[in-house]
Amino acid sequence: MSSAIKVIFAQLNYNKLLQILPFLVSILISVIIIWQSTFYRWFGYETIPPPITDEFNYVWQGLSLRSTGLPVAWTTISHVYTGQKNNPRAGNLVGFAMKSENTLINLQEFKRNARPIFAKEQMDYMKGTELMFFVAPFFDHPPLGGLIYSLGENSSIQTADQVKPDAFRKPALAIAIITAALLFIFIYIITQNPQVATLAVIVYSTVPTYLLATRTAFLENIEPPFILIHLILLFLGIKIYQKQTRVPLVIPIILFSGLFGGLAFLAKEPAIGFLIGSLILLIINKIPKKITFAFLLSASIPMLLYFAWGLWLQKDIFLDILNANATRGYFGALKPITMLEALKFKNFPVDGWWVWGLLSFVIVSLNIKSRNLLYLLLPLFTHYLLIMLIGSENYPWYLISLVPFLAGTAAIAIWQIYETPKIATAYAFFFIAFSSSYYWGRIALGLKPSIVHYRWIFLIFTSFLLARFFFGKYKFVRFIWFIFLAYLIYKSIIYNNLFLPYLVAHWGNLPALSLSSF
Repeated sequence: MSSAIKVIFAQLNYNKLLQILPFLVSILISVIIIWQSTFYRWFGYETIPPPITDEFNYVWQGLSLRSTGLPVAWTTISHVYTGQKNNPRAGNLVGFAMKSENTLINLQEFKRNARPIFAKEQMDYMKGTELMFFVAPFFDHPPLGGLIYSLGENSSIQTADQVKPDAFRKPALAIAIITAALLFIFIYIITQNPQVATLAVIVYSTVPTYLLATRTAFLENIEPPFILIHLILLFLGIKIYQKQTRVPLVIPIILFSGLFGGLAFLAKEPAIGFLIGSLILLIINKIPKKITFAFLLSASIPMLLYFAWGLWLQKDIFLDILNANATRGYFGALKPITMLEALKFKNFPVDGWWVWGLLSFVIVSLNIKSRNLLYLLLPLFTHYLLIMLIGSENYPWYLISLVPFLAGTAAIAIWQIYETPKIATAYAFFFIAFSSSYYWGRIALGLKPSIVHYRWIFLIFTSFLLARFFFGKYKFVRFIWFIFLAYLIYKSIIYNNLFLPYLVAHWGNLPALSLSSF
């Protein structure tokens, strides 16, 4: 009898191990990929891509707020500060503070005389000396992102021109690693598939465009970790409510979900686009009004605190800046199209994985196999729509906040090619995503493009695809198709890892991809 019980328990443990093994393997692979990506994130991060004024500006804002309580930074909306309506006063920049009328202005001093201050300063921040217009108080952006990036700077720096990219970009590197881990959790819970979650981590952590974009100190890189936590909690809260288990936990979970969404707004205002999608999710899942109200209330708390702070600090300037930002010029209706080929930073490569990320959003949206995917697709869509409609100029960094979510849709689309391949989707992956890694990887190896080699790869891909398409009812064929796709992903990782150091070393001198004479 006892031996029979032992056999039963052994069998149960064996079955449990078989169930959990794919999850453990996926976690192991994801950890290895994230660990490996740290080298490629750090390689040349301080100079490539070349830092721009906005990155410095966020740090100036954060450092001044930490040191004096008054945000000071450079602005392009100078007319708001110099207009006679607000009775401005001239000053000069001393360290990270403003000095006016022989008085160093901190928060207490400013509240005694709340007239805005402006200063024209000659600054050299890697691009040569430029005349820059500094203002106090600076309200162009909420302060959270600047505060986070300023943590990378040494506490001993005294002046604005001592701020350096090798310091303030370090938090971005850490944030990217945190984002990768959160992305794994989020994709896993909405797909219940650890392999898809690992695929998302692979795409996010190896694609050249994604690696380059996520190591910059833009506010858009601060949004994703807050939004991912927000969506994870939102998903859990709604599912707990629907299953009627641990119902008392629903409101606290939803409250924290809203709070993290509100904190994303404090990184940059367009993050509210994600929250619009989340609100729609609450409505379509028929969540009670009191829970939805709790979500809106908690999401509003960080926003209301920010508005209250701005109005308290200098009401007229704060409102004028809000109005100026809301009425900025619009780039035009071609804005979405111009971003399809590549993330349009200067010298960024044409990267098929960027195109695949955008295309995969459409592919997955047209083939939604589970309502859980809406937790990714709907907030992503409403955020993208908001960027397209309210974003002023066609700045490429506006789209950086999409990166981890596009990595998620890219992974789901690849998995759909494995599970239910469609000829068009499979070839789109081959010609757009894989071919991009293949091309740039061979360039990095110093190999000339070979049409014969590429044709053979195409024929092999086609053979496996047709076998899966016509004989997919056989487990052996599906297994071979899985192994083949896994090999393509592995080769993509290798090619991407080869290309990134090459790209940094040859920045601005990549081979031309078109005939410039025609």
